[in-house]
Amino acid sequence: MAGVSLLNGDYDAAIDWAGRALTNEMKATYLATFGTALLGKGLEAPALEAFQRAVALDPVDPSIWENFGNALNKVGQADQARLCFVIARAYQKLPFLGERDSIPRSGWNALTRAFNPHLKSRARVAEAHDAIHCFWSNAPLSEMSRLSLQSIVRQGHPVKLYTYDNVAATQACVPPGVIVADAGNVVPGAVYQHAVLNSEIRGFSDIFRYAVLHEFGGWWLDTDVVLVKPLDFGSEHVFSTQWSGLENGHVCVGDVMRAPKGSVHMANLYALSLQRLFSEDRVEYGAVGSLLLSEYLLVAADDALRSSILPPTTFNAIDSREVDLLVAEGRAGFELLSDPRVAGVHLWAKMWAERRLRFDAVPEHSVAGYLKKLVLEPISDEAAWAC
Repeated sequence: MAGVSLLNGDYDAAIDWAGRALTNEMKATYLATFGTALLGKGLEAPALEAFQRAVALDPVDPSIWENFGNALNKVGQADQARLCFVIARAYQKLPFLGERDSIPRSGWNALTRAFNPHLKSRARVAEAHDAIHCFWSNAPLSEMSRLSLQSIVRQGHPVKLYTYDNVAATQACVPPGVIVADAGNVVPGAVYQHAVLNSEIRGFSDIFRYAVLHEFGGWWLDTDVVLVKPLDFGSEHVFSTQWSGLENGHVCVGDVMRAPKGSVHMANLYALSLQRLFSEDRVEYGAVGSLLLSEYLLVAADDALRSSILPPTTFNAIDSREVDLLVAEGRAGFELLSDPRVAGVHLWAKMWAERRLRFDAVPEHSVAGYLKKLVLEPISDEAAWAC
């Protein structure tokens, strides 16, 4: 009856009926109806409290998040509303995110098998492959990044590393087969300097990847992703996802992306990222990266573009919150990477720094140690995760 009263615009009756229902059973849908009715009466604070309790009680119901977003929009909280809409669409369009917490961690990859199954890596090492673009600047090239670049070369992709540092000096530090290029020819140095001063260099690399893919097409890889297969998924655009971070709207991530030259989507993302960069005093982490990408792909885009989204299994089978599995000598990390759809391993360099882990001191029989051996002393791909 509360729902019928809402449809009729009778907010007093809706509040009464929802209140009665809640005294009998505390359900998230009742709380959401209660919140909508309270908002209809102009009672903003208790309405938002009801929605907060609703999503706490049932955090994976897309309709509750959608209604919460609508309520936040009505009270002028547009940023929080956008976040609610991202969460709603993520649970709706990426159903494995809502299912994962009900099963053991070892079963998460199985949840993604029916998600965009047409996106399968079809390439072979001996074939010609698309170029891969990367970025590094303002610091000496790390051992992890050298390994990432070397893994790309090993898989047969042309790779170009863009930098605002001295090109010749950087060229002397990269693995053979990597071409270093002036990043200023893609994005003006003034934009780079503004981004570094008002966000961080990772935020700028989010902006740069949109620009370079629009300009040249091909693939983007972060320099903490180790490639274990050549890349060809039979799709003009390819986007990546991760297991965690949805509470902040960080579900679609830019660690690996593909786009054709002149992509309208890369042009749109580049323009939107610059708009955010120059309109905010301090650009928060993800604002021009994973949050923007998630908004664009899950809320604004159509189903055709969403069919280009890969599950976390492909590149982020080990999540950023599980970086310890990369350095542990047990089987857990290897088991997560044993899925045949895994094409690369994201090492999450930021998390290594935060946890004070040393890439030069990883155990030989850890995932990270094995990746070093796989890239530097190549063995058969069939045996890749068997040891």
